[in-house]
Amino acid sequence: MVLLLLPFWGSTRDNDIKSIQWAINDAPPFHIIDGPYQGLGICDVLIDAVHRALPDVRRSVWLMPHPRISAALEEGIGLCFPCMIYKGTHDKVAFYSMPTHMYQPHHVITTAEKATMLSQKFGEPLQFAKLIADNTLRFGYPAGRRYSVLQTLLEQYPPFLARPGSGGAIAIMQMIKADRLDYTLDYPIVANYFQQSGKGHLTALPLHENADQHVAGAVGCARTSWGNAVLNKINSVMPQVRQDPAFLQVLTLWAGADAVNYLKLNQQFLAQPEYNQSELPASKPE
Repeated sequence: MVLLLLPFWGSTRDNDIKSIQWAINDAPPFHIIDGPYQGLGICDVLIDAVHRALPDVRRSVWLMPHPRISAALEEGIGLCFPCMIYKGTHDKVAFYSMPTHMYQPHHVITTAEKATMLSQKFGEPLQFAKLIADNTLRFGYPAGRRYSVLQTLLEQYPPFLARPGSGGAIAIMQMIKADRLDYTLDYPIVANYFQQSGKGHLTALPLHENADQHVAGAVGCARTSWGNAVLNKINSVMPQVRQDPAFLQVLTLWAGADAVNYLKLNQQFLAQPEYNQSELPASKPE
C-alpha cells in the first residue's frame, strides 16, 4: 500500500482536533510490533495513555522507517511521533509536548565478561573518551543514532559499524553476544528488553561523561498549526498521561531490576518547573 503524505498548512484550534495521525517505527522497547510483547513498547503504551486521557480523539497509526518519519516531520506532514527526545522550542523539525517521562543516560552495553575488563581498564563509571580511543575494541551502533554529549567524542575517530534498517539496536546486541562486536551505546532499557525477550543477557555500564544527565522523552508533531494544536491538547491532560497506570507499568517493565529507583527518579525529574510549563503558543486561527 502506498501512502500519499501531504503537508498540513491550514489553521487549527485545539477544539478542532478530532483525530491524531501517529507514526511509529520498529524499535523495541520503544515500539514493539510483534512477538510476545507486541504493543507493550514504552511509546506504544504512551499513545494509549494519551487517548485514555482524550477519549473523544480518534487515532490512526502508520508504521514507517525512522528516516521517513523524520523526513515527514521536516516536510510539515500532519503526523506525530510519540518517541522524540525533548528539545524545547529550539528544534527546527518538530514541536514538542511537555516531557512525558525520563530515560536514563546512554550506557555502554556489553557482555558480562567484557564489562569486568572494561571497568578495570577504564574505571567506574567508564571514561568513554579513553574507551572510544582504544582501537583494539570493536564498537557498533544503529545507523542514524545520535548520542548527545558523547557525539563529539565519537566524531573524533574513524567511522564505526553503523547497522542500517529496522531493529538495528537489537541486531547490534546480537552481534555483541556473538562476539562480532565488543560494545555499543544505548539506553539500559534496550539491554533489559534484550534479556527479557529471551535473546540473551548483556550488561549496561554507566559513563563518566554523561553521569546523571537524564534524557526527557516527549511527543513530537509537525511544526504546523495542526501540530501545535495537537500538542496543546495533549499538554492539557499531561498530568493524567504521566500517571496513567498502564504507562507506569510498562516503564517499570523495561526499567528491569532498577524499576523502583527509576520510578522515583522519573517522578522527581518530571516535577522540575521547566517541564511543567508549555513552550507552545495558545492555538488560534491565523
